[in-house]
Amino acid sequence: MDNPIIYENAKWEILTRAQLGPKIQKIIENIPPDVQSIIDIGCGNGVITNELAKKYQVLGVDRSKSALQFVTSQKLEASCDNIPIPSQSFDMVFSSELLEHLPDEIFQKTIQEFKRISKKYIFITVPNRENPDKLLIRCPQCKYIFNRPNHLRSFKSEDFAILFPEYKKTTEFTFGKPVRYYHPALLKLKRKWIPSNSWIPYFWIDKNNRTTICPRCNNQFIFPYKFHPLGFLIDSINVIISPKRPYWLMVLLEKNM
Repeated sequence: MDNPIIYENAKWEILTRAQLGPKIQKIIENIPPDVQSIIDIGCGNGVITNELAKKYQVLGVDRSKSALQFVTSQKLEASCDNIPIPSQSFDMVFSSELLEHLPDEIFQKTIQEFKRISKKYIFITVPNRENPDKLLIRCPQCKYIFNRPNHLRSFKSEDFAILFPEYKKTTEFTFGKPVRYYHPALLKLKRKWIPSNSWIPYFWIDKNNRTTICPRCNNQFIFPYKFHPLGFLIDSINVIISPKRPYWLMVLLEKNM
């Protein structure tokens, strides 16, 4: 589960317009021409929200007061599963990199909020067929095993027809830097036979960004990596058999009339 304390104290100033420029351009290019108002749910520090607000009437919604300080459009502090605004208030509900972080109960309520608030469109971006087990680490203090970026679920194209049966897909595409995911069977072997401090290949992780916080006990630590021959062999096999895919999956849904 995404810890509220960790989320509120995130380094919101790190994510910038320059980092997400191509993604933002791709999003704007795919917004339908009849959209005038957009609600950005889980807007974070407003990198995307602020750009959308240059062209549309936009409301940024996030539970973090510190994140909302960076949002220059209209904004509202609220949880994504309980947004205090009237139904069908916006032409389009937009959400980027939110749903993968939500535990089950909040996830289901958030999907219902998307449907309730949208007049016509829902535009969602999520990681593309991600395997959350790829970045599991173990807290050295409480031994809790968690996904480092707190991704709790994975999405593929077919999921959206199940989640949004009242909507039809009008646009769908993948975008972003190609990322190699990890084969589930190899991950299972790695968890079984390799020590936890060798789970994450060192070359996958920025050497200057190895600090994390346990979502269970709030222990802040620098996660280790120790070379392990068998772990390296499993990683090498994965490089051979696992394809790279564009990182983001973007889906535009239109309500069935």
